[in-house]
Amino acid sequence: LASMYDLEPNFAEIVLREADRVLGGARGALLTLKDGTLTANAGVDQKNAPSGYAVLPPKDPADFSRKIRVEVFKRTGKKVAVMIVDSRVTPLRMGTVGYALAVSGFKPVVDLRFKRDLFGRKVRITRHSVADDLSSAAHVLMGETDERNAIVLIRDAPIDLVDEEFDSSMNIKPEECLFMASLLKKLEEGKEG
Repeated sequence: LASMYDLEPNFAEIVLREADRVLGGARGALLTLKDGTLTANAGVDQKNAPSGYAVLPPKDPADFSRKIRVEVFKRTGKKVAVMIVDSRVTPLRMGTVGYALAVSGFKPVVDLRFKRDLFGRKVRITRHSVADDLSSAAHVLMGETDERNAIVLIRDAPIDLVDEEFDSSMNIKPEECLFMASLLKKLEEGKEG
């Protein structure tokens, strides 16, 4: 895989260990499933790591976000929500955007199904990923290179605080995902033909 996708062999090995599944790749990156999320290189990154090293995603991002939220409350008495943010690519779009690996303190997805749109029609499939929208806004300030903004404070976000953590509950099954269901169907058709 390393030579096929132009990756350093040691880096490719780390990605293979971290990934739940490798689905393919493009020059410089492997397309992987990691904890139910479609992501490049299983979230492993060489960017912002010393030469010969890689940055791994947190093992339990929901627990990590909870610990930060609880510690902020202990030290300040303030109820806050915490997001663990990473970057991702979107199919057929140039560039990275932020997304929430995990959230503690607010519900990350608002279910809009069966609400009505501007013209009174019932919404059938839309769920609004508030956590990913807020993560993208934070990502603009956090940056991707030498910005060194590990923490971003968002005030007056349209959220209700709760005493819960969320990670995999933000995911959907591959067969319910527009991208994955379509790709899996094509792969199955290829095997039959």
